[in-house]
Amino acid sequence: MSVPFLKSLSFLSKPAPKKVFLSKDELSKIKEVYFGEEYILVVKSGNYFAFSRKCPHLGCKLNYDPQKERIVCPCHQSKFTLSGKYIEGPAKRDLKILPFELNEKGLFLEIS
Repeated sequence: MSVPFLKSLSFLSKPAPKKVFLSKDELSKIKEVYFGEEYILVVKSGNYFAFSRKCPHLGCKLNYDPQKERIVCPCHQSKFTLSGKYIEGPAKRDLKILPFELNEKGLFLEIS
């Protein structure tokens, strides 16, 4: 097999997940919801929840409605709880949960 052929198959493999680190200092400043460029981090009663910021409907970037304490899609108005559960709208699925590790240094998050 030739190298050009093998390179053409590279689209079949998944890229490595992006890693994000939030230090203990950064985490202490989060009141309840923090929006990164590609992720949402929710801190509720000392528990952490991490989700993709892409709406499961068509991939729009999600926002937060602090008055209703809901994560909302600005494109088609799908709504989710702060624990990522689907409430209403065209999405029909919960938010994608992102794996993370919390230790004494901070939080390491994987975005895939």
